[in-house]
Amino acid sequence: MAHLSRILPALFGCLISSMAIAKENVSYPNAAVPGLTSSVKVYAGIYRPKGDGPFPAVIILHGCGGHDGHHQAWAERLVSWGYVGIVVDSFGSRGHGNICKKTDVVTPQDRISDIIGTAEYLQTLPYIAKDRIGLLGFSHGGWTVMKAVQEDAYLKSFGIKGAVAYYPYCHPTRDTKIDMPLLVLIGNDDTATPPDLCRQLRDNKTLKSASTTEMVFYDGAYHSFDQLGRTIEIDIWAVGGGVKKSKIGYDKAAAEDSFRRTREFFDRILKQ
Repeated sequence: MAHLSRILPALFGCLISSMAIAKENVSYPNAAVPGLTSSVKVYAGIYRPKGDGPFPAVIILHGCGGHDGHHQAWAERLVSWGYVGIVVDSFGSRGHGNICKKTDVVTPQDRISDIIGTAEYLQTLPYIAKDRIGLLGFSHGGWTVMKAVQEDAYLKSFGIKGAVAYYPYCHPTRDTKIDMPLLVLIGNDDTATPPDLCRQLRDNKTLKSASTTEMVFYDGAYHSFDQLGRTIEIDIWAVGGGVKKSKIGYDKAAAEDSFRRTREFFDRILKQ
């Protein structure tokens, strides 16, 4: 469940410099949650549209490769859509970089504590619409999203209305208590986070929110299909197989369709 740290070509960044206020680096504490082993100072970057707001906000959760330019590009894209984007550096805040070969060094539970701490921090900002916050997670961050939207995470009480998970690890029987709108976007040829596990979850008769959970499977698309770059093989931890080679690579058609769906999803749950 990887997100490779790569330098993105300049053309990948959204051309919105005239629309976005410069990035602001911030820090705040994570939250105490059951099973949390330690408190940390969370480091993040905030990107926001011009104006006083209040704006809906989206919390961005990076993949196992850690924070990189891909997530900044996503924050800028969100700004162009009228959202505040806040990129949370869950690994750097704990002294880690790439954890793709040992993805449990930082757990989804750890990152849920970061989500809550981030939501509490956003509540203090005058330009944030405090009851209109979304989650956007990639790979390890998508895995975190799948746990964060469960009813026992209680994120609704922090103004979080729904989430988008890019190529997450789905657990067909443990992730069935989803209690908020969820959009899953994954490639059919993903070998790091198998799409069949998400299909099994979708088809599980005990899935609580089947009517508000949407999953899209892209034929021919690999892991990290929304990130510009050539198709390569990397060593990453794969579900059920330990560390092995998995392909990652950009798929233009899948990426552009996912951007459209993500925007429509957030507009529907955060702007209406």
